Amino acid sequence: MATVILEPTAECNSRCVYCDGVREGKRSSARMPMELLEVLFSRINEFLLARPDENMEVVWHGGEPLLLGPKYFRGALRLQEKHCAQTRTRIRHCIQSNLTLLTREFLGPLKELGITGFGSSYEMVPDVRGFGPRRDSADYNRRFLDAVCLLEEEGFTWGVIYVVTKLSLARPLEIFQHLANLSKGAFGFNPVLLYGRDLDYLRVTAEEYADFLGAILPAWWRQREELSQVHPFDWLVGGFLKENTSLTCCDSGICARTHFSVLPDGTISHCGRASDWDLLDYGSILNTSLAEVFDDPQRAVLMQRNTVLPEGECKDCRFWEICHGGCPLDAWSWAGSFLHKSEWCMEKKLFIEKYLEPLLEREKKSGNGSNGAGACLPEKPEPAEIRTVERAVAGSDDGAVTWIDPYGGLGDALMLSGVLKQVNDRDPSRKFNLVDRTKYRAILEGHPAIACIGHPPAGAKLLRTDYWASHLFQVEHHRAYQVLAGLFGLETPVEERLYAPFELREDSLLTGAIPWKKLNVLISHSSASPRKEMSLQIWERLLELLDREGVLAVQATRLQDRYIRGAFSLLGLAGPRQVISMMKRFDAVITSDSFLMHAAHLCGIPALVLWGPTDHRTYGYPEQIHFQAKLACDYPAGCIGPEHPEFYASKCPQGAAHCMNSFSAETICAAVMDLLASNRAMRSGEDVWLLADLRDNAYKKF
Repeated sequence: MATVILEPTAECNSRCVYCDGVREGKRSSARMPMELLEVLFSRINEFLLARPDENMEVVWHGGEPLLLGPKYFRGALRLQEKHCAQTRTRIRHCIQSNLTLLTREFLGPLKELGITGFGSSYEMVPDVRGFGPRRDSADYNRRFLDAVCLLEEEGFTWGVIYVVTKLSLARPLEIFQHLANLSKGAFGFNPVLLYGRDLDYLRVTAEEYADFLGAILPAWWRQREELSQVHPFDWLVGGFLKENTSLTCCDSGICARTHFSVLPDGTISHCGRASDWDLLDYGSILNTSLAEVFDDPQRAVLMQRNTVLPEGECKDCRFWEICHGGCPLDAWSWAGSFLHKSEWCMEKKLFIEKYLEPLLEREKKSGNGSNGAGACLPEKPEPAEIRTVERAVAGSDDGAVTWIDPYGGLGDALMLSGVLKQVNDRDPSRKFNLVDRTKYRAILEGHPAIACIGHPPAGAKLLRTDYWASHLFQVEHHRAYQVLAGLFGLETPVEERLYAPFELREDSLLTGAIPWKKLNVLISHSSASPRKEMSLQIWERLLELLDREGVLAVQATRLQDRYIRGAFSLLGLAGPRQVISMMKRFDAVITSDSFLMHAAHLCGIPALVLWGPTDHRTYGYPEQIHFQAKLACDYPAGCIGPEHPEFYASKCPQGAAHCMNSFSAETICAAVMDLLASNRAMRSGEDVWLLADLRDNAYKKF
């Protein structure tokens, strides 16, 4: 069945903390005009007429679709009757809503469209889902439960998805029983997806999610007849036992043949995730037929997963038939390519091997197996060999190699690389395994201290490089690099020397396209935290001033970053290794506290770094020029840090008065021109502190 994820509005009356729609630019007030909806129904009819054996599922999504009002759904019904007279019996409608706006007036038109049930979400942990900036969860849940009563009164079915966050991990059985009592058995669990956002107080790993499900499994198993619709147990266990081969779109391996989404302006994408993450644009319903959508060449790449993965990352995986490498959109967000498996494949493998198979084996031995389930167990292969070394990490006494579970961004990866190089220089036999995180692979692949990059087995020794959690960082205020060095047993202070474990080789096609001038600077305005970003208006004014001085500014960061007018753009064209390899071509770097600052230190390129809520004394390098804003807000000690990790991915509440906007383009330009003329000169203004002699006291506290 073909499925259209129809997103007629991006608006929502809730502000769930993990929602992609909360991000800048995702909460548009636009709603799909009836004229565009009419075109969509015409396209659906055309598609179904040409395929008499095909059906179409329309999933009303958002945003919050009930914001459209009952009148909109009556209009949709009229348009379907007008354009789909011959095919309407082959069109199935369903809806995903938070239910908090549901009134009796909606139920008539929704029933006439053929909607008999609602999909929704629910959260019992306070202040995760709710209304307004403070996420009023009490009022949210009250309205949700009122709507549930109305649905049951009117004969509608309903089910909920529970999003598992780090806040959920301490009470899996309590949450499971609460949902079982609430929803009468129709509910499911999904891990929170935070790609591109550092909400680490919510983030769960694949292993943590597997452990969460594993804690619930025995309770679900005892009630599986009554709770047969609990996701992912229903399809994961059923598929593993060959009793049920119905897979979700994420794991089917055939979503390229079945799904597309339509946004309020008529833009066609692949699915809800693709549109949220600005991937796989298939055109517009105004000038693209659905046949052309399904024939789009981009879909061929998705289908290649079914031939590439079984011969590569998923070779000989006995769970291929119930996973197919996971969601290709997750693979892209995690690995930067559709031709990779998803990081959540490990969750399925861990859940089955650590929890499901032992349970089935116990059932088999006790004679309580369901339908001979124990006899259906596939033969379990020997675990993949993990390279070991003679000497392990300090404190390890059994010779097992420690797995590094990396934390942070690409700048942190460069610091980790430098620390590991010093560890390896002192003892070349000392090796580590690295938990596979694609952004870290870009920096650390080929490192002499890394034995392998992959996924740790159950029970592996893990060392998480979260220096924010260290006493040395929180209490003694040591620099980030020094804390990392201490985590690996180095006696601090150590020289803060970064390391690139790869050959610095320029991409001639890339550098050849740049219209070089006599003076050239590499710039980056972006950060994983909006609170470390200066406004684009100041950047654009700065570039205007530099252009007058004959300086070329080249912007080279992530594809999704906003372009700075006046820069030569390499957005999305240069990966971390390419940026590092071509950095020697530039006379200076201008950046916020980000990867580019660390890369400049690595390459010995002069840099001017703009600092706001983070402190140059903790993260910066002494040879660089640092503009540190004077904090004048409710969090003078620094709003980003271990005390407030939840602030990291959010904008500053001060708006235009954000500390990073206290810099003037004229002051920065003057300092840049002095820096280009002399690597030691700097001119200060009223809005910055002069840090001219940092080198002499950078390590005094050590």
